[in-house]
Amino acid sequence: MAEYQYSNQYEREETQKYEGIYTPEEIELNQKLQQLCSHEPPDLVAIEALLKQGADPLGPTVLYGWDLLEHIYGDTVVCDSQDSNSIYLPQLTELFLKYGMDVGKPRIPYDNSNSISPLWHFAHTTNENAIFALKMLLDYGLSADDFADFWDHAMTDYSVLGSCIIGCCDPQNDEFWNYSCTWTFKMLLLGASYDHILDNDEGLREFICCDFNDYDVHNFRNWDDYEYYFDTSFCPHGPHLFGSSLQITLKETGKIVWKIGIGKEGRKLLAKE
Repeated sequence: MAEYQYSNQYEREETQKYEGIYTPEEIELNQKLQQLCSHEPPDLVAIEALLKQGADPLGPTVLYGWDLLEHIYGDTVVCDSQDSNSIYLPQLTELFLKYGMDVGKPRIPYDNSNSISPLWHFAHTTNENAIFALKMLLDYGLSADDFADFWDHAMTDYSVLGSCIIGCCDPQNDEFWNYSCTWTFKMLLLGASYDHILDNDEGLREFICCDFNDYDVHNFRNWDDYEYYFDTSFCPHGPHLFGSSLQITLKETGKIVWKIGIGKEGRKLLAKE
C-alpha cells in the first residue's frame, strides 16, 4: 500500500495520533456500514449483521487523513438526514444503541473542531423524527455535556445568522424559521425534562428561564401536547429569535405554562412582566 500523503503539517499533527486505533478490517466494516446507512431505505438486516461483526457507527471509514476524524453516525446518518425529514434516523439510532453505541465515548475523541459530536449535527436536524432519536439517546443516558453540544451549537447558529443576514431567524413572521425554531425548542425542552441534564447544566436552566416558571418541566417529554408562540415585536434591532419571547401553551386548555425571554434582551422583557 502506498504511503498516505498528508496535505500539510497541520493534518499530520491532528490525525497521525489516531492512526492505528482502528484496524484495516474494522475500517472495511465501517465502510460497508456507511454505504448501507446512505441508502434509502437502509437495509436494517444487513446493517445489524455488520454491527454484530463489530462495525462502529462512531467510527471512521479511512485509516489516515482528515476523514479519520469523522464519525458515521454524526457525519452521515444525522447530518444527511434532514433532507429526507430524518425518516430513518430513529430506526438507525435504536439499532446502534442496541449494539452498544455510546455517543459520549467514541474511540477517537471529539475536539469540537475537526472531530465533532453527533449532537452538534442535531442542531441542523430539527423535525419530529430527530426528536424521537434524541429521546432515545437521552433514555440511554446522554450526558449534560453531550446535550450541550446540541443546544449551544443551535443557539450560536441562530445568533450568528441573525447578526449577518437581515430578516434571518424571524420565528414569528417567517414560516421556515418558525418551523426550525419551534422544533429546536421542543428538543431543548425535551432535554430539560431529564433531571440529569437540567441539574448539571446551569446555562440551560438560565436560558430556558427556569427562575421565571413553576410548571413541571418533566411534562415537556410529551412535546406534542404544546403549542409554541414567538413574539418578535419587541426586538430592539428588528425581528429576530434573540430578543424575542416564547410562550408555550398547553393544547388541551390553551393556558400559558412556560415563558422564555430569549437572550439578554428577551430576559429583560420577561423580568418586567
